[in-house]
Amino acid sequence: MLSFFSFLLMSLMQIYLLCFYGDMIMTSSMEVSNAMYNSKWYTVNAKVAKHLYVVQMRAQKPSKLTAYSYADVNLKAFTKILSTAWSYFALLKTMESPTRA
Repeated sequence: MLSFFSFLLMSLMQIYLLCFYGDMIMTSSMEVSNAMYNSKWYTVNAKVAKHLYVVQMRAQKPSKLTAYSYADVNLKAFTKILSTAWSYFALLKTMESPTRA
């Protein structure tokens, strides 16, 4: 029983860390646009301002860590994984328990 719980804990920790860092990548990439806007971009010459504009426009779409381009890996996905796993566990538990009439 102890080995099962340690395996479960390590598996959940691994999934959580992947989702946590995926979420950090996404939020940090979204903050690039705000940081560019809050900088003194209006004091630079036109060529540099044009490059900054391109970077700012590309930063509007967040960088994402995905699972084989199928699903985003972030904290929302982690909560969905836990919710689905708990639902399956509850279903299996009700199927396993004997019915009393």
